This record gives sequence, structure tokens and C-alpha cells, in this order.
Amino acid sequence: MVIAIAQIRDLMQIIASTNSTSTSWQRPVFAFSFFSGLTHGDMNAAVYMDELLGRFFRSLYDSGSLENTAVVLFSDHGMRYGPTRGYTRMAWYEENLPLLLIAMPEYFRRQHVQMMNKLHSNRHKLMAPFDLHETIRRLLDIGKPYDDDHRIARGRRGFSLFDVTLADRTCKDASIAPTYCECQLSRSHPVDVRSSQVSYVIQKDCSFIHLLTATCGE
Repeated sequence: MVIAIAQIRDLMQIIASTNSTSTSWQRPVFAFSFFSGLTHGDMNAAVYMDELLGRFFRSLYDSGSLENTAVVLFSDHGMRYGPTRGYTRMAWYEENLPLLLIAMPEYFRRQHVQMMNKLHSNRHKLMAPFDLHETIRRLLDIGKPYDDDHRIARGRRGFSLFDVTLADRTCKDASIAPTYCECQLSRSHPVDVRSSQVSYVIQKDCSFIHLLTATCGE
């Protein structure tokens, strides 16, 4: 994890230095990294990321890399097991409504006030990874008008958060599967005991119980 952060930092600083000194080699760069291993077993281990991320962003700030860099910080999901996951409503929300933070450089905020207002208007709206993907794509065509008809024609389901204020929509509207829809928390749904899903769960439960009792004496 430390190596991954250092690699992204070094790459961004090299690109920033090259772009500032060479007019023939200036191009946008996309860097992506996932730091999920630290907190998969224990969410309290996230505290160890504080200093690492602090140094990471401080080094990018000091080098000037953040002057032309959009930062998107997001989480995958909340806890998937344990008492917190099983017995608290907040854990269910965190599982399917993860953190999303988008920080744009100061020059972008000054030059594209309307786009920033649209982004701000979506801060409490239901969105999906499709919308985040479309939003990042939008940065590649920042000098062109947003063509929603082109998006629809290409079959892209997400909306640019810079250009569209999302309406109050359902999970179905946002292409979110029922399994991950938080609206289901407040509803009860009948289950067909003859369904393949129920059979699968029973088989898994029986296998687990058998595993636990296999070493016990009769």
C-alpha cells in the first residue's frame, strides 16, 4: 500500500515537471489505485492511512501537482461481516452508499463556475458508479459542450455530475440492482421458500454446521 501511494505520487510529480518544461509533450494523465487490503479485516485499521494520505497530498501540494489535478476519493463498501455489519442500520447504509469525494483544482473552480454549481447540487443525490464514470469522462472533453444525446446514443447509463442536476430517482432509475438498493431496508419482501436462492442458502448453512460439528464426538 505504501509502495502504491509512493508510485502514484512520483508519477504525478514527474508528469507535472515534464508538462511544465516541455510544450511538445503535454497530455492529461489518469492514475488509479485501490487501497482495500488494509481495512478488509478491521475497519479500525483505517487510522493507519491518515498519516500516509496526509503526506501523499502534502507532497502533491508542495510540488504543484494539485494545481491541475482532479482528485476523486471513494470507498468500495462498508463492513461486510461482524456485529457492526449485522446489527446496526448505519452499517447497511455504509455498505451500499460508500464515500465519494471530488476535489477540483482552484483554476477549474474559477473558470467553470456553472459546472461546479451543478456538481454541488448533486451532493445529496442518489448516484451510481455509472455517473462517476461519466463525470470523469467529461473531463476529457472539458472544452466542448456536453452532448447528452450522444451519451444516450452510445448506450452510456451514467450522467455527468458537472452538467446534469439529478432528479429524485429510484434505484431502478439509477441502474442499481435491488440487492444494493437502500430503499429495501425499510421494506419487507415475501420469499419463495422453493426458490433456488433459498435452496442455496440452506445448503451453505448445512455445510457450515457440518464443518463445525465434524470434529465432535457422537
